[in-house]
Amino acid sequence: MNNNLQKRALATREVHLALLDLKRVVDQATQTIHAAELEAVHLAIKPNLTDNISTMLQVVMDSLGSPSFEEALSRARQTLQMAMS
Repeated sequence: MNNNLQKRALATREVHLALLDLKRVVDQATQTIHAAELEAVHLAIKPNLTDNISTMLQVVMDSLGSPSFEEALSRARQTLQMAMS
């Protein structure tokens, strides 16, 4: 295997790892949003319970705007660019 192909193979592996990190953040956000959705339905049926939905939505907003999310997305883009070159 030549040196260029080895570098591209390693870069492709890095892309995979970066996308797994990004997927983890998105999966966590999806789980939190789903819980907020269920709570919203429950509140629609029994409105005298405490409203925790705004807090849950803020958690998701914070995680999608966090430096770790931006870093994971940037890392995925950079390593993908390296793998393509």
